[in-house]
Amino acid sequence: MRLVEIGRFGAPYALQGGLKFRGEPVVAHLERVYVEGHGWRAVEDLYPVAGELVVHLAGVATRELAEALVGLRVYAEVADLPPLEEGQYYYFALIGLPVYVAGRQVGEVADILDAGAQDVLVIRGVGERLRDQAERLVPLQAPYVRVAEEGIHVEPIPGLFD
Repeated sequence: MRLVEIGRFGAPYALQGGLKFRGEPVVAHLERVYVEGHGWRAVEDLYPVAGELVVHLAGVATRELAEALVGLRVYAEVADLPPLEEGQYYYFALIGLPVYVAGRQVGEVADILDAGAQDVLVIRGVGERLRDQAERLVPLQAPYVRVAEEGIHVEPIPGLFD
């Protein structure tokens, strides 16, 4: 079993145990979620309210019970995630992939940051020199960055890896 974080619970919603959900919309496709410190819970209902998702979990039928879950991390089992169309990928699947520039491995993906307008790859450099091992930030922007099965290919932009 491999869990991946998909979001957090926000404030309670109404009196029937609803919780605002802040995270990946993939939660709409799940029958259950793993709640930090509380284990697996079935998703009984889910609906949008003013641009946010509200989730109702099994065993959480009052506002007081929902308040105990505010701020907790929500996870999904990787096997429960819906399949993606060709050319799409889950970000967690990119962590650890090698990064190539002009066919030479320059590092591996250490993390992906939400930078607002676009996401940014955090690349941990590889090489013998300390300079080669530095961490670099690269916008995850097509066509300059291409994700392939064997790794991530970045166009050689002058100054990016100098």
